[in-house]
Amino acid sequence: MKDIMKRYICKAGAPILCLSVLALLVNSCVQSTPGGGREAQSEKKAQESGTPQTTILFDESAGVASTASNFYFLFDMSGSMDENCSGKSKIDGAKEAITRFLKNIPDDVNIGLMIFGTGSGDGFAEALPIGSGNKDEFLKIINSLQPSGRTPLGEALLASVDKIIEQYKKQLGYGTYRIIIVTDGEQTGIDLKQPCTYLAQHGFIGLYSIGLCMKSSHTLKRYSLSYRDANNYEELEQALVEATAESDVFDASLFDENLYKADSTNR
Repeated sequence: MKDIMKRYICKAGAPILCLSVLALLVNSCVQSTPGGGREAQSEKKAQESGTPQTTILFDESAGVASTASNFYFLFDMSGSMDENCSGKSKIDGAKEAITRFLKNIPDDVNIGLMIFGTGSGDGFAEALPIGSGNKDEFLKIINSLQPSGRTPLGEALLASVDKIIEQYKKQLGYGTYRIIIVTDGEQTGIDLKQPCTYLAQHGFIGLYSIGLCMKSSHTLKRYSLSYRDANNYEELEQALVEATAESDVFDASLFDENLYKADSTNR
């Protein structure tokens, strides 16, 4: 259709009109391209590495084209989060860092929350579905959590990818999609290779991981688009900022850059 319009207008002897229409057509193509940012780079890298990409079919009657950004958080609730780090329990320090961080996220950004290590075993559950305008509910849930279980990170990550795919379909393939993991230990369930391979087959999803108060870098480092070690809660907050700062809707300048000087050697 665009080629037909181009030939018709140019042959009509209206070069200025021709150039104007072509500019509009190019602009419309750029604006309507699904995905973007580092997730687009992730998808390109996955394809170049030979990772087979899963084809997703869209039902336009069941979704609405939206360029909204989506941040889906996986939060560790294993018993070790009750241990001390940098002067306070990891769970209390993490709650404070997340609370400060979330206050600067725009209300129109979609966020969701899954916790793993629930109960006394390998449980995990979605605590908050992906949506916008839900920061207060997110913080209420975070501040009510108490560490108790083990670390079924692999199972929770598998479920999280499915949640992101559902949202991707709702937005008809537009927008950006990130899974952000905060954990203080290695998984106790399935090997991470399984969920990370599944994630890589959906290259529009960016995986951002943060290892909290760990003696060495987490296994997630080899699978993540971005990985940070956070040895205290200031570094945790800075890592959360970095995991979202490249989104077009997130303004990292809202944070005091001089307040946190996290080591970047493990990025």
